[in-house]
Amino acid sequence: MDNKKDKERRETNEIFIGSKPFMKYVIATIMQLEKNGSAIIKARGKFISRGVDVAEVVKKRVKEKDGTDLSQGIIIGTDAFKNEEEKQINVSTIDISLNRN
Repeated sequence: MDNKKDKERRETNEIFIGSKPFMKYVIATIMQLEKNGSAIIKARGKFISRGVDVAEVVKKRVKEKDGTDLSQGIIIGTDAFKNEEEKQINVSTIDISLNRN
């Protein structure tokens, strides 16, 4: 069952930002752009600034490599959930979509 989830996750063009080394996210995003022509960088909470940095580095590297400008779209929102103490928590989210023109 885990293999099915892993396969589904690999087939999407979403990059979830977390605590891995920064350049892993940059490389993963560039690979998605080469494969699919688009990538969605998803981040929430304290990782939002890292997600924005990843998008900016990717845009700069793609432009340097082949002169292509990437179009982008940004969606912001809030996820609400309950923590271990059953307290309602709100966490900010951002989805940055990058597309080849």
